[in-house]
Order: sequence, then structure tokens, then C-alpha cells
Amino acid sequence: MISKNPSPQPRKRSKGFTLVELLVVIAIILALSAIVLGVVKRAMLTAQKTSTTNTIRNLQTGLVAFQAEYNKPPLPDEVIAAGQDIVIGERGSPYSNAYIVAVLEGLGPDDINLNFSFGGGDWKVASVNKKLEAYTTFPRVDQKKNGAYNRMGDPAFLELFDSWENPLMIALNVPPYQTDFAQGTRDSRCYTNTLADYSDTAPRDENFAIWSYGKDGVKGTTKSGGTPRFGGSDDVKSW
Repeated sequence: MISKNPSPQPRKRSKGFTLVELLVVIAIILALSAIVLGVVKRAMLTAQKTSTTNTIRNLQTGLVAFQAEYNKPPLPDEVIAAGQDIVIGERGSPYSNAYIVAVLEGLGPDDINLNFSFGGGDWKVASVNKKLEAYTTFPRVDQKKNGAYNRMGDPAFLELFDSWENPLMIALNVPPYQTDFAQGTRDSRCYTNTLADYSDTAPRDENFAIWSYGKDGVKGTTKSGGTPRFGGSDDVKSW
């Protein structure tokens, strides 16, 4: 009698993933995560630059309104008499932009207990903004971001910050304007001591210039060396 061997049954494939399949899935997830993270970072940077731009515009509004009434920058008469442009808010500079905030908001001694003194002269707010009139107002913030810092007693009290905890820098073009360019002395150029001079843009005959070095805190981009470029950087400016 001839016995019949049973035909071999096909192997059932395991329901799990192979190692190669798992590695492919992980690689796809990592690639997608990198793309999403890049999009989120760019969106956050755009939002931060927009917030800083809005703070700069608010400051511009106050400066324009003040100069329209007084026909001079918000500085003591002694400083204006010297005819030298001045940069305020630069790190390490003796000039704090909190003074500009106080002047443009018309804050007198009843509002704040601050004595501004930058190397002599009458820096009292009421000596510059004689009516103590508010030409703009700035939001008060408990973190050094997008507003006037509101921690009384802190050395940075009332300083105006960008989105990255850096004070906004302000150059004021001080009259008289007797020549085109003379390193900021009685000339029409708004002199920033090269702090806001980029290879592709720089302040010219504006009454003032306001700028921030952005998230990285570095002036412009220097991919090919030389003078930094504004284009392609995360910097923010008023002109």
C-alpha cells in the first residue's frame, strides 16, 4: 500500500515588523519631526520679529510725536548744544533707553522714583518733556521681552526690550545739521558709530534709528566676511 505524504503547509508570516521595517519607520518619523521642528522654529522666529517690530513702531510713534511738538530729539539742552549724535540702549553704554521711555510717557517724580544722570547735565524728565505729556505708552512686562521692564528696584527697570531680552538700541540725530556727514557732529546723517551700518542698508538722514540684533544677538550675517548684511539675518530695524 502506497502511503501518501501530506503536502507541506505554507508557513504563516509573523504579524510583527522586521528589523528593517522598524528602522525605515523610525527614519521616516525622524525626518518628519525634523521638518516639523524647522517649520515651528521659523514660525516662532517670525512671531518674535513681528512683536519686536511692533515695539519699535510704538517707539517710533512717540519719537515722531515728540519731535513734531518740540522740534528736537528728547534729550537735555546741554546734549543738544554739543551737536553730537547719541546712541542709547547699547549694552555697556551709560545711556539707558529707560530714559526715552520715561520722557515719551511723560513720567514725572510722582510717577517714578528714578534719577537719570548720564555724565552730567540736567536729565530730569520734566526738563525735556516740559508738559509731562504722554506721546506714547509701552506695555509693562515682568520678563525682559517686548515691553518696558516693570521690576522696580532692578537696574533694568523701565528699559525697553525686544523679544530676546536685549534692550532696543536707539540712535538720535542731534541738530544742527550743518553738513552732510561728520561722524555725527552737527551733520544730517544719523550716526550710529557703525552699530547699525550694514553692507546693504544703513540709516541716512532720519531723525532717529532703532534696531535689534535679533535672536542671536549678533549684527547681521557675515557668510563671506566683511561688513555684515541685514538681508537674511534675524535683525529688526526701523528704517
